[in-house]
Amino acid sequence: MHSVTIRAGDLTAIIGDSSDHGAGKEAYEGIWSLTHTQRDVNVFRPIYAGVIAHRQPCEVVALSESAAEIRREGIGAVERFEVVVPCYLDYTVRLSPGGERLWWNTASYMNAPEDPAVYLINVAGEWMRHYDPEHGSAASVLPEGMEPPVLATVENARYAHGTNSFADAVSDLRFDPARALFYGRIDGGMVLVYMFERGSEVIPYMSPSGGGSDPETGRSCPAWDFRYCLEGLTPGEEVVLRTRLIYKPFVSEEDVLAEYESWKAGLAGDD
Repeated sequence: MHSVTIRAGDLTAIIGDSSDHGAGKEAYEGIWSLTHTQRDVNVFRPIYAGVIAHRQPCEVVALSESAAEIRREGIGAVERFEVVVPCYLDYTVRLSPGGERLWWNTASYMNAPEDPAVYLINVAGEWMRHYDPEHGSAASVLPEGMEPPVLATVENARYAHGTNSFADAVSDLRFDPARALFYGRIDGGMVLVYMFERGSEVIPYMSPSGGGSDPETGRSCPAWDFRYCLEGLTPGEEVVLRTRLIYKPFVSEEDVLAEYESWKAGLAGDD
């Protein structure tokens, strides 16, 4: 079994393993498809996926009609995907790192949206549009207060900032870690929102062309990515990373922020 279909409310998601499902190669495990009752087009580029993590062999397990897991023996991580009424997809990672530091990266290859940018909010409460037309330029947006990384540059680097990772390029923008979320506008009046519990330890980053281009429209398929950067951990102690996606008709930026505050309040109530 290479994929599991889960449903609840307005959402249907296909959670798949790392087997090739159209790209001509393996390594695109995650959310193979995400659709809404008001828009049956996959929000992610179909030959790739959304919320792709380690790109390693893995097993997909159905838990219920609305939940599934991706399991990897090699790194001992379990990724749980659960669709929640009416329009939420909760993504929870549980793992026990062997050291004091943990980086957990995911990528989402979007299906040719009209607007390829993502939007974040700063400490002044202002929404910021994050987009750079050059792959590897100003990719990452740090939380306010996080020091830019000291880069270990290499000879003949692929990118102008001196490394071979496009994500090492840092934007001048800074988001509010107390409101750790970003959203993107999807065709048909829809919005896709990513929300993070550990705001001071997450870095959203993007590529304008990570998923290539759509042959029908000619539009770019941007990558809307994020990574958790955790320090000072106790080796062997379980770490839980909670992220929520929302996919629904766009109402307003105030509505997006209200969704985030409601979710965070619910998480606090569960503790």
